[in-house]
Amino acid sequence: MKKNKRHIYRSKQRTTCFVFCMVICLLINVLPFSQASISEQGSFAFSPKIVTAQEEGWEVLQSGVTQDLNSIFFVCLNRGSVIGNGGTILSTGDGGNNWTIENSGVSTNLYDVFYYGFFITVAVGVSGTILFSNNTVQNWTIKQTDTMSTYFSGQMITDMIGVAVGVNAIYQPFFTRTDDGWKTWQSTSFYIEHNNIFYEGRLTDVYFINESVGFATAIVDLPLGGAIVRTTNGGSSWETVYFSDNRLLGIDFTLEGIGFAVGDHGTILQTLDNGQSWQQMDSGVSSMLRSVGFYSENTGTIVGDYGIILRTENQGLSWIQQTSGTTYDLFKVQFITEQIGFAVGEEGVILRTTTGGFPDDITPPQTNCNLFGILEGDVYISDVTVTFTATDDFSGVAVTMFKLDDNLWTTYDDPFIVSPDGNHSLCFYSIDNAGNVEEEKTCEFTIRHPLNLTINITGGVCIKISVSNLGSFNLTNVSWRIILDGGWVLLGKQKSGETDIKVGSEITLSMLVFGFGKPTITFTIATTQKIVQSYIFLFFIRI
Repeated sequence: MKKNKRHIYRSKQRTTCFVFCMVICLLINVLPFSQASISEQGSFAFSPKIVTAQEEGWEVLQSGVTQDLNSIFFVCLNRGSVIGNGGTILSTGDGGNNWTIENSGVSTNLYDVFYYGFFITVAVGVSGTILFSNNTVQNWTIKQTDTMSTYFSGQMITDMIGVAVGVNAIYQPFFTRTDDGWKTWQSTSFYIEHNNIFYEGRLTDVYFINESVGFATAIVDLPLGGAIVRTTNGGSSWETVYFSDNRLLGIDFTLEGIGFAVGDHGTILQTLDNGQSWQQMDSGVSSMLRSVGFYSENTGTIVGDYGIILRTENQGLSWIQQTSGTTYDLFKVQFITEQIGFAVGEEGVILRTTTGGFPDDITPPQTNCNLFGILEGDVYISDVTVTFTATDDFSGVAVTMFKLDDNLWTTYDDPFIVSPDGNHSLCFYSIDNAGNVEEEKTCEFTIRHPLNLTINITGGVCIKISVSNLGSFNLTNVSWRIILDGGWVLLGKQKSGETDIKVGSEITLSMLVFGFGKPTITFTIATTQKIVQSYIFLFFIRI
């Protein structure tokens, strides 16, 4: 699928800058905090210290602090930063194995940290605090603090263009933008408009897909609710594109223009048209969802209160609840690859996964074949509805495959009906999200619909049998047989064959005879049979 050019700047952050940063990591590999290594294929890899087999999918890291941690950002596999309450800033150079407390220079709560490239890092928070670092987050410059505003989220769109969003002193949504790398910046405020009513509120998260077009989630005051607002002119003005009774706290877009927003009462919203319209999705939970992060178009993770973690690997069509190992509220999530990710939350909690949040999974799924129809003995006398039920204890079922008789393999989506009479064989198996493939299974069954046939047997110079199909389906290659039992029959003792009878049509079968006596005539076609008594004299027969 062709990528949307409107995502070029975030794409740079996730691809070009990521590759550049890995090169930088390799160049400074000799530093004590670096644990980088090169795999046999030449790709960047974790230090062996990182556990790859996780019984619960997520592991709790030792942060060394007890303050609430509000945001996390990794610029490459090894280097990342965490910020939190009381001016807390933590940094790691070994993929989260060890964390160093940095001197932020402030004691206010910090709510977001974001990077561009390897050397540009920004943190924002209470009192309008803006901190800037261009030296691997070990030295921070206070760009702004002690103002009457609060920033909850920010983003570096390019190496020069950055934005931050929050609320000002009179409870208006607040937006700040720099075009020169935080040497200077400009701020604007506005009200959230809905049905010609203007509301106070705060912007909780922001995502710009290019220099001009950006989105922000919001909490709306009086009445309490939420909104998604959009700008198409770099933040100079904003319009409401979604309004809700639920507070909204997080937003993210994939590289293909598919976006997600999350919030109160398990709210998940999705847009498929670059934010023009938003639809509610089923999360399966009722907790506050605070942060959503998509690494790719298909794969995303959501975190929220009480340690809730949700994962999708099918573009948000379904969400799997994972075991986080904590009941603390989680405030932010970020994945560096599809499998390696981090989450932070209350009281110094830092979580890490190297398995996409799923337990280390080596067990294939199990699939059952279920048949529904009318059984008579071990034969179905009706159409058969087939359903497959697949379960997986760890990573979840990715796909179920099947083939009927000699047909091609097909992906199973919904129950289907098998109608033709005869013996049938279903082959099937499932694959889980960890790539484990189930051994192929087989389910065999037979269908024989009861026939609605009328049979009329007459005599004369031969036996004549008329068969009418009054049923609802055509008969093809149906077997028939005539048997004479008794008397003295020299010619025409029995006869058999196959025939087709369309719905509403009639066929005639005949058999010459020669003999004497009173034989019994038995005529069988498919599962229908008729028996009559006869009298034969030479070539003539009377019924």
